[in-house]
Amino acid sequence: MKIIYDNETDSIYVKFSNDKIVESEEVKKDVVVDYNSSDEIVSVEVLNVKNNPHEINIPTVLKSA
Repeated sequence: MKIIYDNETDSIYVKFSNDKIVESEEVKKDVVVDYNSSDEIVSVEVLNVKNNPHEINIPTVLKSA
């Protein structure tokens, strides 16, 4: 797993694998889940981290994805 903060886009990117992303879905406001060709989660991106601070329970987001 790799976690990256991008200051330019004000986002946190949590990468679970190096699989190619074939689909993305906004599962909650400012939370985007990326999937591979087997419909497995590749990564989760949280947008507007500084501008809109909010709590996100990653396990709950992953269950709802």
